[in-house]
This record gives sequence, C-alpha cells and structure tokens, in this order.
Amino acid sequence: MKRTVDVDGAPGPVGNFSLATTDGDLVFTAGQVPETADGEVLRDASIEEQTRQCLTNLDRVLDAEGLGMDDVLKTTVYVVDPQMWSRVNEAYGEFFDDYPARSVVGVTGLWGGIDVEIEAIAAAP
Repeated sequence: MKRTVDVDGAPGPVGNFSLATTDGDLVFTAGQVPETADGEVLRDASIEEQTRQCLTNLDRVLDAEGLGMDDVLKTTVYVVDPQMWSRVNEAYGEFFDDYPARSVVGVTGLWGGIDVEIEAIAAAP
C-alpha cells in the first residue's frame, strides 16, 4: 500500500506532489533541487554546490524513512548544461560509497532557473 513520507529538515514541495512515497519496500523520491532547508534557492551557486545541495536534500528525505545514500538503487540526474557533467559527477561521487545505477538527462530548463535536479529510488531494509 502506498504511503506518503513525512520529511522534516528538507525543503517542502512547491506544488501538488510529495517529497517521497513508499510501498514499504521501495522509496521513490521527488526531484530534489538546490534549495536549502530555510528556502534559499542556490540558482547562482556553482554546479558543484547545487549538486551537493540536491544530494543533501535527498539524504534528508531518505533519513525520514531510516534510510541513507547506501540504500539508493537508482538516481536520475537532470542537468541543463551537459558540458558541466564532469563537475556534477565529481560532486555526486562525494555522496556514495557504493554507486547506484544512474541515468543522466539533459534538459532545456529546470524550475527556478536551477542547473541540476536529482531524484532517486531506494530500497527499504
């Protein structure tokens, strides 16, 4: 049965969606953007800093279910400028000991003028 995940310490959704849902076995997160817990959108920050904030938010969402980054099975990374991929990849690598599967999607634009957004599927133990 589907359940919405209650998340404290991460930016809340802007719109009609949940930060994450679960069926008890898998956790599906919404795309995490480079927004701090106090609502500051890091649109003018470097792509590395934006990526780190997305992954920090992702970690907070997973933590609400007692999970961590090592429980992530797959991520999807949306990036506006594929030429920045090596910089995104460098920051991304700081968050995982055991890399999940990953898809990278080049997009023409993201909410609020940001450069990167990351979503994930994680396994509940």
